[in-house]
Amino acid sequence: MKCANLMSLQAISAVAVCLTLGTTEGYCGPIFYSTSDASQWQVATNVGGTDGSFSSFPTTGFVTATAVTGRVTGTTEWIANNSTGTNVPGDWTFFVFRQTFDLTGYDPNTADLKFQWAADDSGQGFADRGSWTPKYSLNGGGLIAGTWPGGNSYSFGPTVDLSSGFVSGQNEIDFYVEGNGLTDGFALNPISITASVPEPASLIMLGIGFVSVIGVARRRRWLSAA
Repeated sequence: MKCANLMSLQAISAVAVCLTLGTTEGYCGPIFYSTSDASQWQVATNVGGTDGSFSSFPTTGFVTATAVTGRVTGTTEWIANNSTGTNVPGDWTFFVFRQTFDLTGYDPNTADLKFQWAADDSGQGFADRGSWTPKYSLNGGGLIAGTWPGGNSYSFGPTVDLSSGFVSGQNEIDFYVEGNGLTDGFALNPISITASVPEPASLIMLGIGFVSVIGVARRRRWLSAA
């Protein structure tokens, strides 16, 4: 009987986690969006600056990103600060693309994020496209340079596998892209995001708390009806 009760509490706990975090098309777990949903991305833009200089990238002024019209790589669309990706042709343009994602209820030490990404126009070996190699940073950590076969960053590179640097709750990942002011942008294709739920003892406590909340709500309704 005790074993059955324990299993019931574990099941309730799992349901409680799902109710807290929400679901997407039946999936209950961490969610990371591709650039096909521009509304889930923020972008800060600085027109003008020094080619290849990290100090030229903006740190404030983030707004919701915009889908770039007519540019598609595979199944993932490009995003920028406007629908063309063009600002001032011939002027270096510096973008920081950001997504915030939630690991509340998960063990950040077990989180793993896999994705492919592309950037235009920087880092492609042509003088008029700048010398900056596109980079990314997780939760304000060190900059990590992207890699692309042949140096053409406008095509998806090898799968990136991030398995460290995550924190409990809200996480931020930033992508630093320099453009030449003409048809610039950024694209990302998520492969997977996984993280384990707390250990069984923690889940049981969460389940007990969830059941307690239901019990209090039912008691209040019963007293109101009396």
